[in-house]
Amino acid sequence: MTRQKRKLFSGLLFVLTAWMMLCTGMTASAANTQKIVDMADLLEEEEEEKLQKQLSGIAEKYQCDVAVVTTDSCGGKSPQDYTDDYYEENGYGYGADYDGIMLMVSMGERKFHLATQGKAIDIFTGYGLQKIDDLISGKLSDGKYYAAFKKFGDLTEEFILEAEKGTPFDVRHEYKERMGIGPRLLIALAAGLLVAGTVLFVLLRQLKSVGIEKTAQEYVREGSFRVTRQRDIFLYRTVSKMKKEKPESGGGGGGGSMTHTTSGGRNAGGHTGSF
Repeated sequence: MTRQKRKLFSGLLFVLTAWMMLCTGMTASAANTQKIVDMADLLEEEEEEKLQKQLSGIAEKYQCDVAVVTTDSCGGKSPQDYTDDYYEENGYGYGADYDGIMLMVSMGERKFHLATQGKAIDIFTGYGLQKIDDLISGKLSDGKYYAAFKKFGDLTEEFILEAEKGTPFDVRHEYKERMGIGPRLLIALAAGLLVAGTVLFVLLRQLKSVGIEKTAQEYVREGSFRVTRQRDIFLYRTVSKMKKEKPESGGGGGGGSMTHTTSGGRNAGGHTGSF
């Protein structure tokens, strides 16, 4: 191969490599890197920085966008339309299907909306979005916004990890909240006390020299007591009741996600809650 051909080949290889890197970068990252947009000014600067680090880390690791937006008002739109439009107009989502989930909180309406697109629709089913609602709405109501948004981030990672195992959390695969370090320490302490108490009880029993008789007959002096009449008396009865379970609504409780078409023509899932 001549020097001119080698230069031409090297140039073509460089252009091809650069083009491939550019294409990979376009499909492997979301256009908007700002994962916490606090327009309602609910957070301290340090809290925003912590959330930005948490959410961007999750998004990059799992190639699924995770973002939180707060606003003073939805401006006449429904929470669903506002969140869908913000997601699309501001370049959120990974890949060709714009994979991601966004939590929008509107202080004016006291509403929040969870919007999903792409693979996030399957990761966060209708059941899953309701479960997230259950676990963050109380914190929002109490004004604990940082705690609510951090919990949202923690839950998104747990849900994504479970979906990667092949079975997203749903009506037939329910989410069980992880126990905090405090309760776990209390359980460990209680278990230790129980074991110690059991050992002590066994040792104390071994020190007793006099046994306990099982019936009162053993304590009656022979010939000093005579039964002249006996009868059976009904004292009480025990009635056991079993609750009859009602069938689940929604076509047998099949789970999955309900979707709609956004104003931009995309397929999206979602859930609106109040606080």
